[in-house]
Amino acid sequence: MRYIFTLLLFVFVNTQAQIITGVVKDSITMEALPYVNITLLNSDKGASTNTDGEFKLNLSEENKNDTLLVSFLGYKPKIIPIKAINKQFITVTLQKQIAEIEEVQLKVKKAKYTSEKKAGLQRNGDIRVASAYGLEECVLIKNEKKRSGKLTDVYLYFKKNSSRNKKWQSNQAHFLIKFYRYDEEKRIPGELLNVKPILIKPENKKATVKLEVEGLNILFPKQGICVGIETVKPADVVTGKTMASTYPYQVYTHSKEPLSWGSYRGKPWKKKRRLSYFKKNMYSIPLVKLNVKYKK
Repeated sequence: MRYIFTLLLFVFVNTQAQIITGVVKDSITMEALPYVNITLLNSDKGASTNTDGEFKLNLSEENKNDTLLVSFLGYKPKIIPIKAINKQFITVTLQKQIAEIEEVQLKVKKAKYTSEKKAGLQRNGDIRVASAYGLEECVLIKNEKKRSGKLTDVYLYFKKNSSRNKKWQSNQAHFLIKFYRYDEEKRIPGELLNVKPILIKPENKKATVKLEVEGLNILFPKQGICVGIETVKPADVVTGKTMASTYPYQVYTHSKEPLSWGSYRGKPWKKKRRLSYFKKNMYSIPLVKLNVKYKK
């Protein structure tokens, strides 16, 4: 099965800067597509579409030789040179064949499984982390049994951000959850294992969020699974020019190995080697736990 998404960019240019505004829609159903990432390849300037599929991106004179990267969960990214945007609007189509994922999910659904088992990281000291909008951090959950299975539940952990620093603006964050096969050769998150966006909206308080995902038939591969958590901006949040943090905090834990990667709005993965301030020679990584059923 193939889906084609159309991105309409409405461009207005003046002598000082270029403002790109647009809307992302499904070219078949014409439904708005939320949380599509639009960013520049050579900088960390970017935006995402709101719940109405709309976005706005301000560019400076320095960006005129840059290139837009447009990416969405489960679809091939597309790059657009800024210099090529010289019309009132342009149409961009994003395509992805999901037949392979659907085939895997069908096999997962038909297989016979053991009773539910626990997998994931141990809680080894809490670290509170506020992530920037557009940043996705992905953590490897090893498959200690080296047997294929499927996910039934995913647990994520949050704590209240009660910062009183007047220099910082604190904004609500939502989170998109994604699952990838671990690419042992490249040692990075590999192909997607789900194409349906999973959006969670935790409140600003201490909470354990349980995602029941058994019905999605997500494979738990022998080589392990990478769980991605992308911080996204709610549609009603207006960011200012002051420094800002997000709430609630994500809870991180400690690991002897650097088991996480970061990606900004669909850009290539970068290995995270964030050493803990609290435990010597330990790395801080997102705390994620799983319930898994293994194939018989």
